[in-house]
Amino acid sequence: MGIETYSGTAVRVTDVEKLSPGEKLGLLAGDILLKIGQREPLEALEMPSVLEEIGAQKDWITVLRDKIIFKVATIGGATGITLEPYPLAEDVSVDVKTAWTPYYSAIRQEDSLLLLPERISPIWLPFPVIAYGYFRLWQMMAATIFMYGIGFATSTLAFVVVYIGSIVTLAMGGPMFLRDTAVKDGFLPRARIARANPDDGPKLEMTTGAMLRLDRDKNKKR
Repeated sequence: MGIETYSGTAVRVTDVEKLSPGEKLGLLAGDILLKIGQREPLEALEMPSVLEEIGAQKDWITVLRDKIIFKVATIGGATGITLEPYPLAEDVSVDVKTAWTPYYSAIRQEDSLLLLPERISPIWLPFPVIAYGYFRLWQMMAATIFMYGIGFATSTLAFVVVYIGSIVTLAMGGPMFLRDTAVKDGFLPRARIARANPDDGPKLEMTTGAMLRLDRDKNKKR
């Protein structure tokens, strides 16, 4: 795909209203918006309606969070955020290896971000427990291990049946199953997020989690 470069003056999110479309997208205070659909970021300051119109266009907002560039789907718009001009000290670039890969996102308030694939890769199917652990779906991971234990204690045949059943459950449920499990684990659905490179997913989860916890600690001190 090639290298995408952003320069000039972006806008920085200084505040996000609770329960606003901007919060439902998953935007956080401190995010730098590099592109708003096909519009330049400063247009959102000059014409606030841009943040509402972007929802109907089903486009993407390009975001810089810490040092990670990613895209956020704009269904529902991005109103409810406060912006200020942010001159970029230097050009920022992202090397898109193949294509922007979309993920479902969810946030556990004041705690962490979770990215879930839109399609379950076949490499996960033989390893349901590892898959649930990787996506931090601890309740499902614990339930699967518990069922494995019952099957193992009963007989080899029972264990095989339980194991095959866990694979079928993961395969048939797919991303929808993972999202439902995430909600049960306390995550709130947010907008789809696209990342440029495989390594960006874990980095974005770690960075966002740190920002959420820092904000939580600041609120406790007030």
